[in-house]
Amino acid sequence: MSNALIDFCWEEEPNSCGSEGKCILQKTGNRCLCPDGFMGFGCKRPCQDIYKSCQRWFEERRCEWAKPISPFFFDNCPLSCGRCKSGDKKLKMPLPPILEPLSWLIGRWRTRTLGVGFRFPVFLDSAYDEILDFGITQVPSFDRPPLSVRIHATLISDKTVQHDEVGFMTVKPFKEDTGFLVQKAEKGDDLVAIEMVSNNGLITIEEGILLPNEIHLSVVHKISYLGDNHPSIFMTANRSFHLLSEHILEERVRMITNSGKIIKFRKKYFKIFDYLTDFI
Repeated sequence: MSNALIDFCWEEEPNSCGSEGKCILQKTGNRCLCPDGFMGFGCKRPCQDIYKSCQRWFEERRCEWAKPISPFFFDNCPLSCGRCKSGDKKLKMPLPPILEPLSWLIGRWRTRTLGVGFRFPVFLDSAYDEILDFGITQVPSFDRPPLSVRIHATLISDKTVQHDEVGFMTVKPFKEDTGFLVQKAEKGDDLVAIEMVSNNGLITIEEGILLPNEIHLSVVHKISYLGDNHPSIFMTANRSFHLLSEHILEERVRMITNSGKIIKFRKKYFKIFDYLTDFI
């Protein structure tokens, strides 16, 4: 029986806390001691609290009494708990540390197809423009913090034809700190899920695994207000996202239609906005 630990840095990797940070070894997981104004993985993020309750938690001395048990308060309330000092920059919406493995995906991405209307989850009749947006949200009072997912596709030949999907993405690290002793294998997959609803009346839940700069997803649940046998609804679907470079994202999709036809396609998106540089 052991408590799952998540390390933010590693002593054997000199730059795991950036060029000016220092890796501090702790029983609750290694953490970065960052220069003034910065915090988190690699000392990449501006020093700021994640939760609006942080000041109250500090007054309740949670930073101190929980320290031997869990790093949660120091990770999510670093400013209030004195883990870091405020600098000149702040993000409009701070990134919760648990979502740091998804940081490569965060941003607004754009693509345009040529000739065909293949897309997930519902096809268009021909070529289209699409905006794919993974954004940072206000953290909930309970449950794990999500990323927002917004997709807007417009038919090039008829701007009045639009497909919209909105939803949330969550991640469950294999070594998640729950504060409890658990019995499980030493290694396992980090899990990810997307719950999404479409203006075409389709609701989907995708689950899969998270790898460095990759996500692999399968649809595990779907319901359509048009009926599951409607021609526009697929039978099964799998897709993945791969970061090809800092500003290029590739989506690969495999779908089986209700008629049994296998459709495969891929798209490249180009980043047009980065929420992790949206400072105030």
